[in-house]
Amino acid sequence: MIMVASLTATFYIYWQAGRKKMSQIAVLDIAMIGTIAGVIGARIFHILAEAPAYYWEKPVRVFYFWQGGFVGYGAFLGILISTLIYLKLRKLPIKQYADLIALGCPLIVFFVRVGCIGAGCCYGTPTDFFIHLTFNHPASDAGRELRGVALHATQIYDMLNAILTFFVIHWVDKRKKFHGQVLLTFFMTYAFLRILIEFLRGDADRGVYFNNWISTAQVTGIVFLAVGLFFYRKWSRRGA
Repeated sequence: MIMVASLTATFYIYWQAGRKKMSQIAVLDIAMIGTIAGVIGARIFHILAEAPAYYWEKPVRVFYFWQGGFVGYGAFLGILISTLIYLKLRKLPIKQYADLIALGCPLIVFFVRVGCIGAGCCYGTPTDFFIHLTFNHPASDAGRELRGVALHATQIYDMLNAILTFFVIHWVDKRKKFHGQVLLTFFMTYAFLRILIEFLRGDADRGVYFNNWISTAQVTGIVFLAVGLFFYRKWSRRGA
């Protein structure tokens, strides 16, 4: 599903680049480099933020990709950094292309969360809410820990987050007043909604602190929000 996400986002951004008279070749380059950087970033973030002791105990586990262990924020950081480096080397307008790439990012979130449902990871807390998921396969994370228990459908909630964010940033794209506005709107919208969804997550191994009061994703989301607001204010003034 990570590869489906990458391909879907690539084709969509490629099409958008043609509409906006921007380089489609650059989009393909960014997609290939960004996919690799995104996977590496997601893995590194997981290792450092969620389970450092587990990997320190047996370092070769770092390469056990088939056992899972990827963090979305790490992926976005990997994509962002690799894209900035590429655009800088190619001497292409960074903010304009960053806005273009951001248009496809919600598609990545959506399809990756489909994979989370299949793997039974990133699951929610027990609930009697009429919308819920139940996992029974013992090989899945939720099936191993909470087999047969009705859980908050946090994977679906994040898919809905992706859909809402998709429409929000496209609305902004049609009315944007400064370059970089779409990118910042994506990060802030997604981070805000993700922070709320995290309160319903039940997988403590993702990294939780202060008696499950706050998670690694919420801390990261707060940072993304703060940085996004800072640059939004700064760039909007410059644009005006």
